[in-house]
Amino acid sequence: METFELPLGRFHCGDGTRLQLPGDHGFRMETPPEGGSVRLDAEALPAGVWAEYGYLSADVYHESHDVLVVLFSFADRDGRSITVHYGVLPRAKTRICLPLRALNGEKLFLDRFPGVLQSVLRGDAFVDRGDIARFSVETIPSVAPRSLNVSELVLSRSVPSFPYDKTPYIDELGQWADKEWEGKTGSPEELVLSLTEEWRRSREDGAVRAEYGRYGGWKGLRFASTGYFRTEHDGLRWWFVDPEGCALFSAGMDCVHPAEAMRTGGMEHLIPPLPDKGGEYGDAWLARGYSFGIANLIRAFGDEWHGKWAELTEYRMKSWGMNTIGNWSSPAFIRHSDLPYVYPMEGFPATEQTIFRDFPDVFSPAYERGAAEFAEQLRALRDDRRLIGYFMRNEPHWAFVDGLDLTEQMLRSPVRFASKARFVEWLKERHGDVAGLNAAWGSALERYEDLLDGGRLEKCPDSPGRKADFAAFNRLMIRRYVEVPATHCKQADPNHLNLGMRYAWVGSDDVLEGCEHFDVFSINCYQFEPSRELIRHVAERLNKPLMIGEFHFGAADAGLPAYGIRAVATQADRGAAYRHFVEQAASIPELIGVHYFQLNDQPVLGRFDGENYQIGAVDACQQPYRPFVEAMKLAHGRMYEIRIGKLEPYRDCPAEIPKTGF
Repeated sequence: METFELPLGRFHCGDGTRLQLPGDHGFRMETPPEGGSVRLDAEALPAGVWAEYGYLSADVYHESHDVLVVLFSFADRDGRSITVHYGVLPRAKTRICLPLRALNGEKLFLDRFPGVLQSVLRGDAFVDRGDIARFSVETIPSVAPRSLNVSELVLSRSVPSFPYDKTPYIDELGQWADKEWEGKTGSPEELVLSLTEEWRRSREDGAVRAEYGRYGGWKGLRFASTGYFRTEHDGLRWWFVDPEGCALFSAGMDCVHPAEAMRTGGMEHLIPPLPDKGGEYGDAWLARGYSFGIANLIRAFGDEWHGKWAELTEYRMKSWGMNTIGNWSSPAFIRHSDLPYVYPMEGFPATEQTIFRDFPDVFSPAYERGAAEFAEQLRALRDDRRLIGYFMRNEPHWAFVDGLDLTEQMLRSPVRFASKARFVEWLKERHGDVAGLNAAWGSALERYEDLLDGGRLEKCPDSPGRKADFAAFNRLMIRRYVEVPATHCKQADPNHLNLGMRYAWVGSDDVLEGCEHFDVFSINCYQFEPSRELIRHVAERLNKPLMIGEFHFGAADAGLPAYGIRAVATQADRGAAYRHFVEQAASIPELIGVHYFQLNDQPVLGRFDGENYQIGAVDACQQPYRPFVEAMKLAHGRMYEIRIGKLEPYRDCPAEIPKTGF
C-alpha cells in the first residue's frame, strides 16, 4: 500500500485530555493548560509498519490566540524516546509532515514543509523504527486550555501534497492582520512620520556619556592597557578590560541588522501580494525571503534607507546603554559604528562522515586540516582594536543530548572512522591483548579489529568496564574537538579573545573538556536569571570567566503569535524581566557579559527555520517597545555600581507564563 491510515479508534486520552471522534478521518483533542496527549496502542499497528513507510502526516487546525506547539512523540521497547515539536499557526489549517528517518536522531532542526513553523527534535540519540512501542500526539503547557482538530493521520511512502486555500495572514507592513495591540502601527503614513522624526532627533542628540571611554569601557575602574581587549581578575571578580584599560561588563545586542527575512516559499497562501524583486522595494528581497522590516525602512527613507537605519540604530543602542554589538550582526553596521563587537566564525571544521549530528571524526587528518583553514579567517581581524573576540561556533547540535555516548554511537556505525581506529589503539594500550579487554568488559570479542565494523556491540555487554572506557574516550574526543581548532585560532590571532562555542547548556562536565583553551567560556541562558551555581562551577573548573551569548523574553500582549523560550504577559513585564536578568548577572563575580537575543522581532510567518518569536527590542515597523527599552536603560545605568557592590540588584522578577517556543 502507498498509504496507511492510523486507526483513530485505538487512540486513548492522557490525564486531563478529552478526545472526540467526529468522523472517520479525524479527532478533536481538548487539553488542559498543563498540556495533554492522546496515545496510540502499540498493538494497533502491524509489526514493523513504522520502518516500512517513509512519512507520517496529519492535518492540524486550532482557534487559539497564539501558536500551538504540537508534539509527535515516539518510544521504542528499549525505552529510548524522541519527540518532534511543531509550531502551528492559529486559524490556519496546517499539514504536518515528519520524515520517519528523522528518528535516527541525526538532525536537531528538521527541514520545513509548507505552512509549518519550526520543527525541532528532542530526546535520545535515536529510536529504533522497527520496534516502536508508543506513539502519541501531545501539546505543551499554555496559558489556557487548548482545542485542536487532528485529521488525515496517515503513513505514506512519499511526501504528501500540501493543498491550501489563500488566507492572507499579515498586512502590508508585515504585522499580524487579525490582532490589535497597543503600539501597532496603523498605516504606512504613521510609520513614515514616526521613523523620520526619530531619525531627525537622533541627529541632534549624540547619546554620548562621559563616564565611558572610546571602546565602551567604564572609566570608574581602570587596569593596565594592552591595546586590545583582554580579561582580568581584580581579586574579587572578573572583568573584560578594553584597549584603554577601562573595565567593561559587556551588555550586548545580538543580530543587529535592519530586519530578518520572512521565508516566502511554502507560505505563499498566507502572504499578501509582494512587490517585484527589481522594483523600488528590491532591497527587501534577501537570499532567505522577503523582509517587511527593510521594506518599511525604504518607505521611510527611500534610497538612503540603510545609512539612516544605521545612524538611528547606533543612536538607539547608545541611548539604551548598550556597549557591544553582539553575534550575527551586520558587517556594514559594524563598519559604520564605533561600538566594540564580537565576531562569529564561520565554517567550523567538519569531516565527510560525522560520528553523531555535527560531531566530526576528530582524530581524522581532515579535522586537523580543516581547523587550520578555519582559523585563517581571523588573520584579517588580528589588528582590529574594536574587536573583543570571536566565537568559534554556536550551540553544537551533538551537545543537545544529555549524557550522549559518542563512543557507542561511533561503534554502532559501519564507517571506519579514524577516531574508531584510535579507540582500538587506545584500548590496546590500556588492556593489552584482546583477552585483557574481554576480562575488563565481560565481552566475547575474537580480536580488537571486530570493533572497527558496526553491529558488534552485541558481543560487548553493557558492563561497568565497558562503560568506564566509553566514558573516558568520550572525554578524549571532546577534548580534541575543542583544542585542535582553538590552538589554530590562537596561532592565527594572538591578540583577541577566544570566547568559546556558546553552548546551549552544560549537560555534564564532559562538555568542559578542553575548554581551558578558551579565554572566556560562553553559554546561552534562557532562564529568568543566570545560575550562580553553574557559573561558579565552570569558572572554578576552568579558571576562566563566563559570558552569556543569548537570553530573551517575549510577551503575549504584542503582535506575534509566539512568545519565545521565556515569556511574560506584557511589555512592562518584559522590561522587568530584562532588568532583573541583567542586574542579577552584573552581581555575579565570574560573569563578565550578557548579550540579548535579538534587536528585531522575528517575522510573523517565521524566519528561515520557522521561528517567529516576539523577542525584539523593535517590531516589524522598526518601532521600539518603549516599556522594554526604558527598563534596558535603567539596568545598564546601574550595572557597574551593582558590580562593585554599591547597589543591590533588582529582585522584582515578573511572573512567567508558558512559552510558545519550539
